[in-house]
Amino acid sequence: MLIGHREVSFRCGWLNLLISSLLVMPAMSVTAQTLEIKLVDGKNGRPMVGTSAYVNIWVGGERKEAIAIPTDENGVARLQLTLNPNEENMPLSTGHGTMVEKHPVVKYAESFRINVPYVVCGSGEGDRSPLGLKNFSTKEVLDHGYASANTCGKVTATPQPGQVVLFVRPLTFMEKMKQ
Repeated sequence: MLIGHREVSFRCGWLNLLISSLLVMPAMSVTAQTLEIKLVDGKNGRPMVGTSAYVNIWVGGERKEAIAIPTDENGVARLQLTLNPNEENMPLSTGHGTMVEKHPVVKYAESFRINVPYVVCGSGEGDRSPLGLKNFSTKEVLDHGYASANTCGKVTATPQPGQVVLFVRPLTFMEKMKQ
């Protein structure tokens, strides 16, 4: 009978370990989550690259200044989210405006906002300002991804989890003059 009791204890121990692991794993997975924001020319499907290709991002409601993340040769700007404050490399505020960082690591938050120095092709006619902010749910993007509509051309994309695809186009001369 004692042996049977030990088997039950052993099984309960494994069950407790399994339950504990399932509760801890979601928190662990967030510590290494990366968001990718891909800028694609809506007319020709090419990535937006170069000195003027970047993404302004605000993670959560505490951050007052944007983090400007340059895109790589594939038109992708990356941001790492963490729950570990020791891994963060971006202060909440510097008092000097936008902060530029190629590989920012910031505290995970439930939402983030993006703007780009382009016209987002999926925007409505009255919302063609490059200064317009798009709000995103972090969980939705990490789980499913997001791709904007493309009213500038026929190029389409299927987002991957953790990825935001924005179809954009450069501002026209007249749009630049209105800025």
